[in-house]
Amino acid sequence: DGHVMSTTAIARTVRAAPLRAVRWRHSSASFDLTRCRAEIAQRHAREEGRPSGPAWEHSGATWHWLDRELSSNIAGETGAVAIYDGAAAGLKLRLWAGASDGGSSTHEFIQSHREAEASHLALFEALLPQSKRTRLLPVWRVAGFALGFLPAAVSPRALFVTVEAVEMFVEQHYQSQIGPLRDEGLAPELVRLLSHCCEEEVHHREDAARLAAAGGGGAAAGSDRAQSLLERGWAAVVRAGSAVAAECARRA
Repeated sequence: DGHVMSTTAIARTVRAAPLRAVRWRHSSASFDLTRCRAEIAQRHAREEGRPSGPAWEHSGATWHWLDRELSSNIAGETGAVAIYDGAAAGLKLRLWAGASDGGSSTHEFIQSHREAEASHLALFEALLPQSKRTRLLPVWRVAGFALGFLPAAVSPRALFVTVEAVEMFVEQHYQSQIGPLRDEGLAPELVRLLSHCCEEEVHHREDAARLAAAGGGGAAAGSDRAQSLLERGWAAVVRAGSAVAAECARRA
């Protein structure tokens, strides 16, 4: 079965030997990454339609649908961690400037969400060899940081609206992978892994929506959420930008 390892240990293992057999455990979930890789390799061989040719993890192997999707996943989780790093910096700037609205609740929101996103990222880093990762990761880090910093520097509500918009896209993104893979029935462990990540992203979306509806600082408020036209427009831009970024990560 390999080893049960923490996020830190997995990150260290990835740098030393990206394809070493390993079991992943986060919270109450445990994933067999060796089995996941075997499922990915089996699907790759089926897509190739021939018994010979470069193995799935080989740098010269053709990228098929699942390779492109997993590349977009590691890019997305890289960007997600950067979003919360940027949000932490933006919040720090607001508090330094004298803002007092929602400091503690916003900080808790940022820290708890970043921890989950970092675990997702470590998971995909442990799963995918370097040859199956987009070359645009530095761009995702910069863009993610900016996407977190700017709204957090404006207000907690602006941050929550932004996160909700991002997570709406991410949920659809994961579901577009889970559905076909589940229908095929050839990668149950990978489906379980993706489903776990998706469920946590849904929780992030619901958490952001709840805090935004509460007025941005976490105080009690009515259940109806009245977004301004500006917020709706911004959320649409964020979702569209996320879709474009994901498509770029599939191609480069």
